[in-house]
Amino acid sequence: MTTRFAPLAAGAAGVVWMATARLTYSPDGVSSLPIGCPFKRLTGLDCPGCGSTRSLGALAHLDLGAALDHNVLVPIALVFVVVSWVLWTWSTWADRPTPALVRGPGAIMTIGVVLVGFAVVRNLDVGVWFASGLSSS
Repeated sequence: MTTRFAPLAAGAAGVVWMATARLTYSPDGVSSLPIGCPFKRLTGLDCPGCGSTRSLGALAHLDLGAALDHNVLVPIALVFVVVSWVLWTWSTWADRPTPALVRGPGAIMTIGVVLVGFAVVRNLDVGVWFASGLSSS
């Protein structure tokens, strides 16, 4: 019975995360959070996650253009996260096996290759559109 509430707890955590991103987001891109990306501070390069909090904040304000500017992967990944959560919640409450959108070592390897490729491309001159949209993260 307690496992039925696991998807609800995860959903509540997601709502809190999104609310935090909304509250800390500023349209001018200046974060009210004192932290930034340690990788970017050390190297000056964008990691795959640079701009993700700002991207979530922009999505919370329904600004898809700004969300894509800060981190193009976040809106795409959010679709998969929400769909996976809905499937998990439905299957848990219906006592059915949980379907997974991403399953197995091949999927994990693909996600890793996409993240590394994205990190490389967003730091090249040809991938300037994929940069995090600000000089600091």
